[in-house]
Amino acid sequence: MKALIYDGGLKISEIEKPVPEKGMALVKILYSSICNTDIEIIKGYMGFKGVLGHEFAGEVVSENSRFYGKKVVGEINCACGKCLMCLNNIPKHCFERGVVGIYNYQGVFADYISLPEKNLHEIPEGLDLLSAVFTEPLAAACEIFESAGVRPDDKVFIFGAGKLGLLIAQVFKLSGCDYTLFARSDARVDFARSLGLNSKKLADCGPTEKAGICVDCTGNPEGIKIAMDRLLPRGTLVLKTTVARPEKIDLNQIVINEYKIIGSRCGPFAPALRLLGSGLVSVKPLIAKMFDFKDIIGAFEYAGNPGALKVIIKHF
Repeated sequence: MKALIYDGGLKISEIEKPVPEKGMALVKILYSSICNTDIEIIKGYMGFKGVLGHEFAGEVVSENSRFYGKKVVGEINCACGKCLMCLNNIPKHCFERGVVGIYNYQGVFADYISLPEKNLHEIPEGLDLLSAVFTEPLAAACEIFESAGVRPDDKVFIFGAGKLGLLIAQVFKLSGCDYTLFARSDARVDFARSLGLNSKKLADCGPTEKAGICVDCTGNPEGIKIAMDRLLPRGTLVLKTTVARPEKIDLNQIVINEYKIIGSRCGPFAPALRLLGSGLVSVKPLIAKMFDFKDIIGAFEYAGNPGALKVIIKHF
C-alpha cells in the first residue's frame, strides 16, 4: 500500500498492508487531515519516524469485525489494557501506549491502518465524512471542560484563533461561558465573528483585562507567556500547544500568583460526534483546501503556511 513516510524528510513509499491481530480491525482511510502536531513532528517533535497522521474518517474492511462495512473514526491512544493507568480507566496515559502517527504507532496518511476495535467509533447516520474528520480535534476541545472543571459562569480567554482555537471557542460558546477568542489579525477576527464567535484582536486586549481561565492554543511556544499575562491570581492556565521548540517560563509568577497549570490533550469522541451530528459546531468553514493523497507533500507545504486552516487529504 502507499503511505507517507517521515524519516528526516517526507516521501510517499510502498509499504506492507497491515494484517490485524485479534481484537483489531483494518480500516481503509477515506479522508484524513493535517494537524499542527504533524507539522511539529517534521520539525523534530517526539522524534517520530514512520507513517504520519492521526485525524481520519474511514471504512472498516475486516470481515470478522463487528464494525465491518461501517464508516468510523478512531481514538489515537492504543493502550495495553493492563498497566496501572489502564486499570484506573485512563488509557490515554497508558505506560505502554502507542499514539497513532505520533509515538510508536504507524499513522493514517496511508491506504490502510490497523486499529484496536475498542478505539473505533461508528460515524452517526447523517454525518458526512468530511465533518467527521474533525472528531479528534473537537474531542480535544471538549476535554478542557473535564480537566479544567469549567463552569458556565467562568470568564475564559482563548489565545490562538487557528484550527483548534476556533473549535474550542465554539464549544465554550455552547457552555454559556463569558469567553473571548483572541487573534493576531483583523482578518482572523472577522472570520471568527462570521462563525458567530466573540473574538477580538490580541493587540486590543488591555493589560488589565484578565480571566480566571486562559487557554493557550497558539501553536507557538511564546503563547504560554501571552496567556499567563492575562490570567487572574489563582486562575487556571490550560495548555493545548505541543511544539518541537521548548520555551522558558517564569516559574516565580506561577508560585506568587498561585496559578494552576493544566496540560490538556485527547478527549472524548462520543460528545464530539454528537456535536458534529447535531450541527452545533460548524467545521466546514474551517477547511482551507483539499488535496489528493498523491499530492500530500504539497499539502504539507501549504499547511505549514502561517495561519493556514484545516487541510484535508482525499484518499480515494
